[in-house]
Amino acid sequence: MPVLLLSIDSLRLDAAPRANPSQRWPRFDQATRHFGFCSRLFSTSSATRPVHASLFTGLYPGEHGVLGQRRTCLRPGIEHLFALCQRQRRPALGFSEAASVFAGLDFADAIAPLAPEPAAGLGQLRAALAAEPSVLFVHYWGAHTPYGAADGRADGEVLRLLRRGRRAEVESRYRAAASRVAETQLAPLLEQLDPRRWAVFIFGDHGESWTPDEPYHGQTLRNSVLRVPLYFHLPGSGNPEPTRPLLSMVDLFPTLLRVLGLEGTYRGPGVDVWAARAPGPWLAEIEPLHESDDLQSGNRAPSAPLLWAAWDTTHKLTVGSHGAWLERLFSEERVDDPAVADALRAGRQELLAASPTAQSLWPATDAAASARLDQRLRDLGYLT
Repeated sequence: MPVLLLSIDSLRLDAAPRANPSQRWPRFDQATRHFGFCSRLFSTSSATRPVHASLFTGLYPGEHGVLGQRRTCLRPGIEHLFALCQRQRRPALGFSEAASVFAGLDFADAIAPLAPEPAAGLGQLRAALAAEPSVLFVHYWGAHTPYGAADGRADGEVLRLLRRGRRAEVESRYRAAASRVAETQLAPLLEQLDPRRWAVFIFGDHGESWTPDEPYHGQTLRNSVLRVPLYFHLPGSGNPEPTRPLLSMVDLFPTLLRVLGLEGTYRGPGVDVWAARAPGPWLAEIEPLHESDDLQSGNRAPSAPLLWAAWDTTHKLTVGSHGAWLERLFSEERVDDPAVADALRAGRQELLAASPTAQSLWPATDAAASARLDQRLRDLGYLT
């Protein structure tokens, strides 16, 4: 059956109405009234490029090699969803309101710009649906920093509000932006679909933080940036809730292979969302883009060159050059249990050691793609 993949950039779990009843998306809720919902999905990173690389390969960042926003290539020999579809003559189309953010990635050429105006974008997607692809991927940007601020920059108006202690105003702007995406873009598109024919997956790629060391995302691996909502619909299935205690973004890839009937030799860590699996560990990694902010003084402190986290159903271990800490998974309460920490370290090492790609050489940097990506990050205000 054909699959519609809808990625809402920066949509944290508690921004979705089914996770937070105070949120109101009436048109979207009506369009997804029969959909299933999972509140136990963890992402693989806190930035757009590494997460989407995981979505399309079923691999963790340490395996596919896109550890942060400035990594330009997948490691050699990694097959992604668009390539699989092309080889098996299954048309796959992609659209993004920020297509340049994928510059240099192996699947970037498959993702065309989507008009940011809802009516124009919907017209593009109607034409794409009429082409009857096997996969239609759409990446929405409206809930991403700076949430519609007039200056359009991450280190601009929104950051000034945070430094003045006006977090509630920032959150309000963010939730309004997320609502606009759901109500004026997602809902009208979903209303065009025949639910008896199309499978649908709707998810956030990562969340937002609004903390002193992470005003937005991409600096830490705390739950506010790793926990994202997942809506799903599989025709004729009744949309049963996954029975596993936790899901990872890498689990969507083998699920898509099954739903689409694609043949491949997937050997990654992901497991079909509706299959059983042993508990953990689950992983996330991020190379922070720049120094972290001190919202009180306006100064910046050096970031760790690489942060990684590993967790099971009860505990999460986070490790970087500035130290390591263990916490209870959902409460984020710090705990001291060396045996649990050692087990999570060993589990991560074992997973990566067994990976056919994690130990491979880095690909050559694509200089042109790197330049385009850096310019995009400057335009957004993440680089100066």
